[in-house]
Amino acid sequence: MAYKEIKGNIFNSKAMAVVNTVNCVGAMGKGIALDFKLRFPEMFKEYQKICFRRMLKPGQILPYTKTKPIILNFAIKDDWKDPSKVEWIEETLQKFVDNYHNLGISSVAFPWMGAMNGGIPLETIKSLTRKYLSVLEDIDIEVYDFDPDVPCVLYDTLKEIVDKNEFSPSELEDMSQIKARYWIKIIAAVQDINTKSINNLCHYIVDGKRIIGKTNIERLFLFLTKFKERKVFFNKQLF
Repeated sequence: MAYKEIKGNIFNSKAMAVVNTVNCVGAMGKGIALDFKLRFPEMFKEYQKICFRRMLKPGQILPYTKTKPIILNFAIKDDWKDPSKVEWIEETLQKFVDNYHNLGISSVAFPWMGAMNGGIPLETIKSLTRKYLSVLEDIDIEVYDFDPDVPCVLYDTLKEIVDKNEFSPSELEDMSQIKARYWIKIIAAVQDINTKSINNLCHYIVDGKRIIGKTNIERLFLFLTKFKERKVFFNKQLF
């Protein structure tokens, strides 16, 4: 068992559980939470229901166990517009330490919670995280320093689609509900040697504008997830 700090992409982790940082009003619009929303839309729906019933409070952990990995939603904000609080982060860390055995978790991946959109200095977060997690001896723990240039499985899937060139933009439109004209832009962006990840792609700019908007990003994540899971398209009408 080991505690490791890693520069990379948390979605490449093989850990049994992955930590997401959330607010208590049902919004996952920025940062790592948005990534979780795009990758695990059913988890997001259940999280929203809990929030709309006002059942989630800062300092609590909301586990979602219907996926692999298990997702642990750490509530470190009240409203998304407000900053995180150190006491809420400390409370969630203590709850995790007290309860990970009950969930049977033997490995977990964390981000540096509250250090980006939470507004808390990174060194404060590092100190708290190490205090609670580095001393645990019966669980593997990874803490990720996000690197936007590191690809994940979904981006590898997209790059394979582009490199193999088996589908025309019109065929990709039929499968993904993303218009062919946007697929032409996505393909060109993926072929750019400076595009190394989904994060790079989502921020890819041409003529002062991002090539892919919120709706198409959601459709792209859904399409790539289904494509990856099915491995092969038996026909070109999956959706």
